[in-house]
Amino acid sequence: MTEQVAGSSGAAGSGEPPEEPPETETAGSALVEQAIRRFQEGQERQAAFRFLYETYFRAIERFFAYKGLPPEDRLDLTQDTFLGIYKGLAGYEHRQRFEAWMYRLAKTTFLKRLRKDKTLKRRVMEVSRDGMENPDKPLAVPGRQLDDLLEEEQRRALRAAVAELPEQMRDCLTLRLYHQLSYKEIAVIKKISVETVKAHLFRAREKLQEKLAGFDLGDLEV
Repeated sequence: MTEQVAGSSGAAGSGEPPEEPPETETAGSALVEQAIRRFQEGQERQAAFRFLYETYFRAIERFFAYKGLPPEDRLDLTQDTFLGIYKGLAGYEHRQRFEAWMYRLAKTTFLKRLRKDKTLKRRVMEVSRDGMENPDKPLAVPGRQLDDLLEEEQRRALRAAVAELPEQMRDCLTLRLYHQLSYKEIAVIKKISVETVKAHLFRAREKLQEKLAGFDLGDLEV
């Protein structure tokens, strides 16, 4: 079971979400630090991020609960926050407290959505004090949503990496990967030999593995 490092932080009963969480236990902080470094070093990035997601999901969801949001909005904003964490984690500096950095992202996510969504603002304004003092039962950590988030991020990263390949290599990979053409069909279209096609695809896979360190490319058959 994943250790819930941040699960107890917050301001239950105060009506205010936690802006700066208290210091976490040393053992939990060490595990979080290890996960962040593994992610930044490209070592099992998805497993490292999954640990952070499962550790902090309820803390972030509770942050939005104290903002007076219904469950569906809390889930959406929690997912948006973790997408921001995923994208920003490579640049996270360890001299900052991770929890404080994470809550700032959550607050920014909330304010951006509030500016865009007048309906959301109205729902927040209409929340009763009773609802603030007795928030809904916390949402369960949604594994399926995390899988979707990671898969979408992997697809985005793959598309970006493919776009950076040399033109001939990129064309061969695109025809093979997205159009499921055979080596011979690609050779005919590109007017090159089958062996050249194979060489391009082999080199393309090598480049993608270098570029996407930490992603599982086991199913990428080229």
